[in-house]
Amino acid sequence: MHRELSLLDRIEQEIVPGSYTTQFDQDLQLQNVIDNVQRMLNVREGSVLALPDYGMPDFNDVVKEFPDAINRIQQAITRFIETYEPRLQSVYVHYVHDVDQPLLLRFVITGDLRSNGRVSKVTFDTVLTGAGQATVRV
Repeated sequence: MHRELSLLDRIEQEIVPGSYTTQFDQDLQLQNVIDNVQRMLNVREGSVLALPDYGMPDFNDVVKEFPDAINRIQQAITRFIETYEPRLQSVYVHYVHDVDQPLLLRFVITGDLRSNGRVSKVTFDTVLTGAGQATVRV
């Protein structure tokens, strides 16, 4: 399946002439949003000098606040996506306790994907490890 590249991906890679298309693929758009959210959630707050609020809080600091930490992480994910992923709106983040993997934090993210004049409800999961690494999947 052909992957629709973000602007930064196209700048970083050499594009083969004739590989551009004017046809819109909503599945590729969703995958691009998911990839972007995963990259975003793996950046630590304060690591981008030009945008001091860009990034997620350091989980080593947040873990001391359990169980309130879950609410703080939910709010941070929501704020971060609403601020820096404009294609996804009406974002709602919900914590899902996983008894089989208690050291991982699983959140379900829902929202409205706005693209090409269309609005679609989307849902995907993100799993945060104790080291603060995020994996996002449909």
